[in-house]
Amino acid sequence: MKTIERAARALCKFDGHAENIRFEGGPMWQSYVPQVRALLVSVRATAPAGADAETWRTMIEAALAEGDGI
Repeated sequence: MKTIERAARALCKFDGHAENIRFEGGPMWQSYVPQVRALLVSVRATAPAGADAETWRTMIEAALAEGDGI
């Protein structure tokens, strides 16, 4: 399971919804993908300075790239 999907499913459950019920033609969790992407973009902007910054950004970029197929 990709990072964005995992996070979207978690948000869906957090809101009290069954992740696989149908909503607007797809599983409910898919409606949370925009929120997850917005969060990752925000986190990417707050990457720490220094040597760990590139690792941080690389992890966020990889997660965002995974979501392109959702």
